[in-house]
Amino acid sequence: MPQSDFAARATVPFHFRPWVRRAGASIVLVAAAITVAAIFAIFVKPSFRFGWFREPFVWVYIGTLWLGGAKILGGTFRPIAEVGEDNLVLRPLHQFFTKRVLWSAIRGTEQLIGGDRLILYYETVKGMRFVALNLNLVKGRRDFLTLLDRRLEAMGFAEKVVERSRYLSRG
Repeated sequence: MPQSDFAARATVPFHFRPWVRRAGASIVLVAAAITVAAIFAIFVKPSFRFGWFREPFVWVYIGTLWLGGAKILGGTFRPIAEVGEDNLVLRPLHQFFTKRVLWSAIRGTEQLIGGDRLILYYETVKGMRFVALNLNLVKGRRDFLTLLDRRLEAMGFAEKVVERSRYLSRG
């Protein structure tokens, strides 16, 4: 997305890369196939009811596949990040809740140079918190980081590099 488009929009969404949704769909399909195979095996050969199909771990594993695949697949229908005028919205797949952080609450960021993770530190009424975002999942990763850096630098944040980590914090 060209830089001039950023200024024209109040909120800039950054979506998941297409392969993330396909990965979630694959997990759901595998869970469905295993579920159908297990149920079919139990009805076709009743002796399986007393074998490993009866073990709770098998059904916990199948349930975990269903939940994980559904979380990934369902989570990709909304943007992973939205950069707005008042706040930054992050929806990491490893968390169940959306993190809506006011720009004024942000205390700093941490990013491994050449790495794939961004950690955003922010203040809440309960104290300092952080949210991690896997940058490999962000479609338009460079544009997202550029927009984030420009906004924080305009707020007085300064860059500091320590070994292989890059920090943005108030100077």
